[in-house]
Amino acid sequence: MTKKLLLVDDDALVLATFGRGLRDAGYTVLVAATGEEAVEMVAKDYPDLVILDIRMPGLSGIDVSRHLGELGVPVVHLSAYDDPETLQGALEQGALGYLVKPIDVAKAIPTIETALKRANDLQRLQATEGRLNRALDTANVVNFAVGIISERHRIDRQKAFDLIRDQARSERRKVKEIAREILDATDYINRFGTEKS
Repeated sequence: MTKKLLLVDDDALVLATFGRGLRDAGYTVLVAATGEEAVEMVAKDYPDLVILDIRMPGLSGIDVSRHLGELGVPVVHLSAYDDPETLQGALEQGALGYLVKPIDVAKAIPTIETALKRANDLQRLQATEGRLNRALDTANVVNFAVGIISERHRIDRQKAFDLIRDQARSERRKVKEIAREILDATDYINRFGTEKS
């Protein structure tokens, strides 16, 4: 599948020559001349990677990078400057790579491909983290509910879990839903014990 890149630079020559070189290399390339235009384009047409000039009038590349980071859009920075301060600013915003002008397309492609692969790896890790967090949340809710049933009915935890699971099956619902209702009901009942007479 062809990867879609958004090239952002206030230099029309860079947009034309580097953009053409990237298209010739097999990428779909969108271009934007300002940071504001880049933000609008990303909202409409989510690219696989943004190649973003750091120093632009108006919304700077660092500001755009910060915004794109919040959206989960990967960025490679582009600049005529390779001083440590500029490089550090780009890396702090989560840039996956850094290209120095003038650009040699053939030399830029390994950086772009590495950034695309790293972005893909990061997305997979975030998806895995999300699944693990949901599983942990479910485990915690069910664990608390099992503890409540176990204590209230003076039965072991396995039997308490079996009761919750059987109830979920009989109602054709998820165990977590039943467990959540047990926690909510317990919380509601416990509120009566804290009020003063």
